[in-house]
Amino acid sequence: MTMRNGSTWALVWTILFSLVAAASAGPKEKPTTTAPMGRTPTMVGGGNGPRERANVPTTVGVMHGPTRRGSAVYPLQTIPISFNHGQHLKIGMDCVQCHTDIDGSRRAADNNFPRGKVCDTCHGPQHPKPRTEPAKCSLCHTKVDTVGGKQRVTAGLRAPKPLLKFNHALHDKAGSDCEDCHGDMSRVRLATVLQLPDEQSCLECHDGIGATDACSACHPTQSSGKLQTRAIDDRSMPALIPKADNSWGAAHDLAFVEDHAHISKANPTLCQSCHEESFCTDCHAGVIRPMRIHSGDFINTHALDARAQTSNCQSCHRTQSFCLGCHERMGFNDEPGSAFGVGGSLSFHPDGWAGPPGMPQGHAHAAQRNMAACSSCHTEDSCLACHATAGGAVGGLGANPHGTRFRNSARCNALATRNRRVCLKCHAPGDPQLDCL
Repeated sequence: MTMRNGSTWALVWTILFSLVAAASAGPKEKPTTTAPMGRTPTMVGGGNGPRERANVPTTVGVMHGPTRRGSAVYPLQTIPISFNHGQHLKIGMDCVQCHTDIDGSRRAADNNFPRGKVCDTCHGPQHPKPRTEPAKCSLCHTKVDTVGGKQRVTAGLRAPKPLLKFNHALHDKAGSDCEDCHGDMSRVRLATVLQLPDEQSCLECHDGIGATDACSACHPTQSSGKLQTRAIDDRSMPALIPKADNSWGAAHDLAFVEDHAHISKANPTLCQSCHEESFCTDCHAGVIRPMRIHSGDFINTHALDARAQTSNCQSCHRTQSFCLGCHERMGFNDEPGSAFGVGGSLSFHPDGWAGPPGMPQGHAHAAQRNMAACSSCHTEDSCLACHATAGGAVGGLGANPHGTRFRNSARCNALATRNRRVCLKCHAPGDPQLDCL
């Protein structure tokens, strides 16, 4: 066969291979993501189903420096031991025969692994080994070297402290069994972090009824009360971030940047257990994301939230400028001609909020609790119109805001000594009521 004929046959085989591959491929389904990227029906709100990849936000996780393997709660363990839990349970042994100190353990950091002397009760004395006994190190240890005819263990167990609070003694007293948290160990050989309890198994009891469902019950907290999301003694551990589906639906996957709005509104205390308010405002202040934390018709319903204090408006807005400025532009103020003005048909406050001297007053208690809320709409002249005396800088009705026996109190002297100019706001110089007794 000539070189030209060889090239022709190669071209024919290439065409045939392409045709066969195209025929066998068939139509391709549109790729979709699977849980936990989408919201499963078992989660709060019924779920939205899996998301198409084109609809997944292009938000990527942020790494806080280099991290090693393991979870944020259970660091990676090194257990160079050959052990079969199922084999030991099959012959009738109980967990406490090996884990002898487990009933008295009160911290997750306790080393509850069996000691060598516990193994010696069945396998013969090896810790320490008598001279007359042969060495059996390789029976349990997987890292054993023979030096000078003697066996030597070259690697020991390493189990870093978990980022968790757990009290074995308390759970044992409450009637919990080992299987409730660690599962069926009869089919397990060497136990790893996979046999440690996960969030779902804890929430079966910690549902807020049988046991507390507060995050701080299991997760360590900082001095501020926020959850400790990174281990202080080991900065290479991953950060504590909700990843799997849980009862609150707060899995921080790539879709959470769009889904977190409903979760934060339904359970704001859940977000506040890890994040400060500045975490939200830094993003939603227009620098990264627009200020779209309210619904489209919120301007018509915001009064209900403002009065009920379902959210802290001052975390984003300045009430003395933002609220007052909008109300003045919309005509919701006490200016003449406004429906909220004197003699108008509308009022921000209920009946009996403020009235003539000697009548019950509802505003006094609110003003004492939070004067800043009053000053968001009212100026100082609003107070002086009633509380100033007739001869003061601004004439008023002389309504006493101090209560009975104020002139006899040490508080009167303390306030007058600290800043007498405040007293002259209502009282004229030489007014007999200006002097404390």
